[in-house]
Amino acid sequence: MTQQWVTGDCWLGCERTDLPVVWLGPVMWDGQHAPFYACNDCLERLMRQALAYFLERSPADLASLAD
Repeated sequence: MTQQWVTGDCWLGCERTDLPVVWLGPVMWDGQHAPFYACNDCLERLMRQALAYFLERSPADLASLAD
């Protein structure tokens, strides 16, 4: 998957502004949509959390992903 980075605001947690961010998808709330962007630091944290979750659920199948 090719990620297209743009300069913008991180919506994922650090709330930093004017830095490279990547679009993760739309945020939908009360019938409205907004773009959801994340910086590299927050995206890496999210990927580590997801990998830890996957490894807890199916460690034998995903052990090779941790390397």
